[in-house]
Amino acid sequence: MTKRNLAIATALLGVIAIALILLAVRAHLPHRGEDARSTSSPIPSASAAPTSEDVAHAVAERFCEPEATKNTWQRSLTPYLTPDAWQLYSAVRPANVPCADVHDDGKPVGDQQTSTDRAYQFTASTGGPVTVTLHRDTKQDPWLASYINAGQE
Repeated sequence: MTKRNLAIATALLGVIAIALILLAVRAHLPHRGEDARSTSSPIPSASAAPTSEDVAHAVAERFCEPEATKNTWQRSLTPYLTPDAWQLYSAVRPANVPCADVHDDGKPVGDQQTSTDRAYQFTASTGGPVTVTLHRDTKQDPWLASYINAGQE
């Protein structure tokens, strides 16, 4: 075999090796086209975000758990609180919370029904009404509880 033939054979093997590598890489990339719809997750939309009433109910439910341990109670409530509310409620013991068993019957209350402030009142089986005040800095931010009032009108 001449040097020229050896160079051609080596180049041909190199091209084949590169083609095989490209095929292997392509097989591991996400697919496009018709199959992509069945295998990919949908893109979340703005409507996928919870409503202010849903957030208020979640806060009221988590707040009115007097049977919970302090750590469990705090961990379940913290993601829903503004930093100031977290500081306020971090000293609370769940056993001292005057409510339990919140119903999903929230009604808007007060004059705080704006694009950045809302308040909802729920009934609880024990302890009377629970009012959750929500706040967000902009319309794009998530709703967070800034104040929770339990057991008082």
